[in-house]
Amino acid sequence: MSSYKGFQFKTYDFSKKIDTTVDLIDLIDELVGGDIKSRPEQVQWIFDPLLQAIEELKFCQANPDKVVYRHFTFAPEMIYAMDCVSFVPEALTFILPTEYLCALVDEGRDLGMPDHWCGFLGGVLAPLMYKRLPQPKAILHCNQPCDNSVAQGTVLAETFPDTEMFILDNPYTDDEEAVQFCADQLREGFSYMERMTGNKLDLDRFREVMKNSARAYELIYEINELKKVSPCPIPTSAILRVTSVAFYALTGTERLVKWLEKHLADAKERVAKGIGGFREEKLRVVWTMSWPVFDYSVYDWMEEEHGAIAVAYHSAEPFYQPPPDLDYSTASYDELLRLLALRNNNHSMGRQGRGSLNTFVNDNIKWCQEFKADGAIFAGHWQCQANWSSAQITKEKLADQGIPMLMMMVDQLDPRVVSSDQMASRLDPFLEMLTDRKMAR
Repeated sequence: MSSYKGFQFKTYDFSKKIDTTVDLIDLIDELVGGDIKSRPEQVQWIFDPLLQAIEELKFCQANPDKVVYRHFTFAPEMIYAMDCVSFVPEALTFILPTEYLCALVDEGRDLGMPDHWCGFLGGVLAPLMYKRLPQPKAILHCNQPCDNSVAQGTVLAETFPDTEMFILDNPYTDDEEAVQFCADQLREGFSYMERMTGNKLDLDRFREVMKNSARAYELIYEINELKKVSPCPIPTSAILRVTSVAFYALTGTERLVKWLEKHLADAKERVAKGIGGFREEKLRVVWTMSWPVFDYSVYDWMEEEHGAIAVAYHSAEPFYQPPPDLDYSTASYDELLRLLALRNNNHSMGRQGRGSLNTFVNDNIKWCQEFKADGAIFAGHWQCQANWSSAQITKEKLADQGIPMLMMMVDQLDPRVVSSDQMASRLDPFLEMLTDRKMAR
């Protein structure tokens, strides 16, 4: 039993033989989708983006002519505008039950996958190479946020040699020239999509998708502003994975907008009543890097043992104010391309995974200051070497602001690397120190 000081974390049985040849989409639909649908009706709405994502996976099964492979930091609006549905191989590893994912990672290593290959990508290496996943009509890839995901493009190219790939070269800088550089490439991307899918871009459809996208970002910005209130009105463990799925996969859809409107209304009501999460807030922390997808009860332990509420995350949610309002009913093609370029350049993880490492450093300082953090936690995914290179600088800069930061190694997906109780053993003294500092003040 995995535990730390009596707290029982999620447990796994890796002794069982896992059939990795099963249809992963059917498996996710049955196990994950079935679990959500079995929950009480009053909380089912929280998980709607996850259900929407699963429904899109099922749609890909039934409609192979609509399937477009997409890198997880390539904004999905282009695909929705072209009346297609995106298939993100890495999304399977993010949603799959842990035992199945770890078995797939092991299968990938049996094929020669190196240890430094990220589990998010390595978990679908074997399914890709053995042709267990849908055949794409087109493939949209990009050069962010890390070397592993760039290398994944080679795997896709070799797996689907008859499918031409479009690769977006995300710019190094964020000035207007860089935005236009990206917008010009996206123009080529739409021409590529028309050629590969046989569909003609409908400008009104593009306008509708970008209007939905802008509204989604506006809503999440308002929600994140409410998270600055103490007590934080949004429970971490219940909403983290869902929000991440929403903004990596579903921006541009009307259904996501409706969910966010309900999410915002719920958060406003909780703020008005002074209601926080599940437990009393004593500490506010910013989680500056990878979070344990395999076991969210780490956050329950933090809250129960220390009253430590994680109020902001680096790789889970966008924290950037959306572009100024625009009349989308008359927006020109050029205007829409520019906005889509901004989406791609500021995508979660992608934004900090390209260009200068100062972006990662400065964003973390901004979050800690704005969310009034007592401390920060850099839980570095052990294969994300680019982010590790900026971790110490981030720690020193935050120290100048009087904000301590813990640095520890994790594997977001695989508890065999660092277990929940091992994480808790690192977090415990750090959170005790934050408590002592706060009481002394």
